[in-house]
Amino acid sequence: PLTTPFTEIFCSLGAETGLTLAATVAGRRIRVDIPLEEPLEIVPAPSLALDPDALVVPRDRLPREADIALRLDGPPAPVTLAPLAGVPATPTPAGLHLRLAPALAPGRHRLALTLGGAPAHHVAAIAYAHVAPVHFATPQALGLLALDLALPAGARIGYVGGGSDRVGLWLRRIGLDVADLDAEALAGDLAAYTTIVVGIFAFGRRPDLAAATARLHRWVEAGGHLVTLYHRPADGWDPDGTPPRRLVIGAPSLRWRVTDPAAPVTVLAPGHRLLAGPNRIGPDDWAGWDKERGLYFAAQWDDAYVPLLAMHDAGEAPLAGSLLSAPVGRGRHTHTSLVLHHQLDRLVPGAFRLMANLVQPA
Repeated sequence: PLTTPFTEIFCSLGAETGLTLAATVAGRRIRVDIPLEEPLEIVPAPSLALDPDALVVPRDRLPREADIALRLDGPPAPVTLAPLAGVPATPTPAGLHLRLAPALAPGRHRLALTLGGAPAHHVAAIAYAHVAPVHFATPQALGLLALDLALPAGARIGYVGGGSDRVGLWLRRIGLDVADLDAEALAGDLAAYTTIVVGIFAFGRRPDLAAATARLHRWVEAGGHLVTLYHRPADGWDPDGTPPRRLVIGAPSLRWRVTDPAAPVTVLAPGHRLLAGPNRIGPDDWAGWDKERGLYFAAQWDDAYVPLLAMHDAGEAPLAGSLLSAPVGRGRHTHTSLVLHHQLDRLVPGAFRLMANLVQPA
């Protein structure tokens, strides 16, 4: 059998290396060299997937129960979760049952899973016509975030995804009322929603959304809160037609971004409702960000918009276009170029607290 000396790092032998089979038969050594047309991969035999892969737990809602479904592809083996105080786990026929107790420490936790006593991995097959098939093995762990989080009262959220983020999923997981809006819903009665969130790139990837822009504007004028997440200029963004008021996205990205995830953040409007509640956004909310602060910041905007934040990379001028909000009729439009979708996936506490504020009713 093919083996590897690495227990947690799996390898792929390139096609140029080939494969050698050797044996001793009747005292004679026999060797066969087999050239490989495609790489030979050595990956974990079983593959484990968990659903959900992460939990966000507001501390004022403890204790609570949670079930994690496990899907195992491969030989059956017992699954265990790394221990954490305040999170006893009990095996169930479908996976694991967790009881999240008040003793759960605040912050981010990563609970690794073992399968049959060895580190568990999820193996994803990647196959396209133009490349050789390959498998990607990632260690499996349950993400857990315990934080102080208040939710906006009375928020009924419609989410328009562009297929490139999980913001709608995270809003549901923290306990908000969220409906995914398809073409039929966008053409229907929007009055049921206090807030509509447009995911990243969605204006460029959803023709039905672009067609509903005028209806969205009327809904905002009537009292709705439209929240648009970061877009590039080429993502169907017309500065004079896509937002309810003129807003120009800066290009090239290199000029209108902050790449340092720890770049200092200056609050320009500390009393603004989107920063004051239901979570008061403070310095701690900008800690622990991953990858970058944001990109494609707004470069120009109508006087109705209020810039809420300023930030910059070292040695560069401050940029004020990362988070803008404007009253529009009886409603509001808020646009952000912060990479909140990425921070939510990385369980950054401040991103959840800010996102909960942004989706409040107008």
